[in-house]
Amino acid sequence: MSLARRLPDLLLRYGAMFALAGGVAVLGLVIGFVILESRLPPGPGTTLAGFLILDRWDPTGEPPLLGIGHAWMATLMVVGLAVAMATPLALAIGVFLAEVAPPLVRHVAEPVLQLLAGIPAVVYGFVGYTTLVPFMEYWLPTGETLFCAAIVLALMVLPFIAATAAESFALVGAELRLGGLALGVSRWYTFTRITLRKAAPGVLAGVILGVGRGMGEALAVLMLAGNSPAFPEGFFSRGQPITALIATDLGEAAINSDRYHALFSAGLLLMLMVIAINGAVIWLKKGLLRHERH
Repeated sequence: MSLARRLPDLLLRYGAMFALAGGVAVLGLVIGFVILESRLPPGPGTTLAGFLILDRWDPTGEPPLLGIGHAWMATLMVVGLAVAMATPLALAIGVFLAEVAPPLVRHVAEPVLQLLAGIPAVVYGFVGYTTLVPFMEYWLPTGETLFCAAIVLALMVLPFIAATAAESFALVGAELRLGGLALGVSRWYTFTRITLRKAAPGVLAGVILGVGRGMGEALAVLMLAGNSPAFPEGFFSRGQPITALIATDLGEAAINSDRYHALFSAGLLLMLMVIAINGAVIWLKKGLLRHERH
């Protein structure tokens, strides 16, 4: 084959390889920079236990305290409640789209889910601030609470979980579903014992995708959670998730100061947690697939 005829294939091959290498390189640079700017513990007067759990966040105090325990607790509370609220509704939407909805409804609903996933976080935060916060102020001393942030975050992760669940249910072979129905069992029994078991790895991946989406969200929780550095006493108190802490304080931290390194360390730990969650998902999916083969 002449070089002229092979040239498009070569350009496509090496162009794709270059794009992949560039993406991996950018990711590596970001991770390397975060690691380079991190310090564990972040300052000479701070212990690792104090940074992670014991100390409060008071970088301007005497002595300065750089604890992020309050931020971790607020993050876990907001994300956990948001995913707990979004998952049942998302699974119900996925079942409806894959098993019940007519083709016309499905063709309309799927783009709507994609549109909801693409709405900027600031829009969700603004709508929540103008609707949920005044409503909560009627019942509580303050309207900005972790509960408000969790409700809005649940709406933000809902499209990701629902779309992934619907796709996972739809990918289960029709012959498996029809085979179950041919045996005389009910449609609900066929779904729970065949479709759901086969689609479980994909559904689990969708839920974890929602967890990762929620843990990385900053602007909406910053607008609604109250941005308080105090340790949260419950869902109806103010809090400061770790993304809100970084977004709020990084602009006030002098470069190479202990406060600066503490914020990068918090970002590094958040990144490691997300990587660990994704690694656990991969391991669980392999375990489920191995169990299905046997």
